[in-house]
Amino acid sequence: MKKIALMCDSSADITKEQAKELDIHVIRMPISMNGKEFIEEETIFDKDIIQALKNGDQVKTAQPIIGDLTRMWDDLLQTYDEVFYLPLSKALSGTCHVAIGLADAYEGRVIVVDSEYVCYPVVKMLQTARKMFEKGYTSLQVKEKLEKEGSLFAVLIPENLTTLKNGGRISPAAAALAGLLKIQPLLKVEHGAIDLVDKVRTLKKAYKEGIAYVIKDIDPAEYDWMIIDADNREVSNELKLQLEEVIHQPVEQHVFKAVIMSHAGPGTIGFGRIKKIRY
Repeated sequence: MKKIALMCDSSADITKEQAKELDIHVIRMPISMNGKEFIEEETIFDKDIIQALKNGDQVKTAQPIIGDLTRMWDDLLQTYDEVFYLPLSKALSGTCHVAIGLADAYEGRVIVVDSEYVCYPVVKMLQTARKMFEKGYTSLQVKEKLEKEGSLFAVLIPENLTTLKNGGRISPAAAALAGLLKIQPLLKVEHGAIDLVDKVRTLKKAYKEGIAYVIKDIDPAEYDWMIIDADNREVSNELKLQLEEVIHQPVEQHVFKAVIMSHAGPGTIGFGRIKKIRY
């Protein structure tokens, strides 16, 4: 049986401790704050990002450095037969496209999945991949299965629009008007991309509508469920129970770490479901 290294980038919201425990290799992404560059989980940490965003500082993310990416592949291939890399959805980052191109030079020993996954669902899919490898699936078979059958759907609810405004994703005027009218946006993550699906008048209603939207027209038993929060665990605890009461399925809790939080902002709540893959 081939030795296969599982790999992702740090947009998967995985800590160094979790990565070590799960035997997943992580390429850490650069983050810039007020023009100064850091590496997530190495020279900057979640608490720093949270404070910076609350201060209104400009926080940006970038793709993994190409030299670091290929160096990690080279190092892993000294020990493993293959590298199975599941990056952030290409709808949100150029990392996937770049990695697919770079992998050509490795003559089939680096397999890059063109997925629709974002945040901790990347980790869940890598765990599924490992189970499939143990059952005798090849890397290419697992890649094909994840690309054809894998599906992530989520609803994101920012606590406020400050981070979206500071990041240039909405105009200051629109943010000011939304704040004045107490408008809360509901954003969906579908096919790896993020889009606006609704706007409601209060945060409480946004959470209620978010749960209704994520469970609409599906059989909850066909999915794995999670709720992810950005420094908002008390609210997450309450909403986890509400979601479980509706779907009658267990709901995992995770946190948005630096990369995703720097775009959505502290306080953001995400309801997510992942289609179970049969193998």
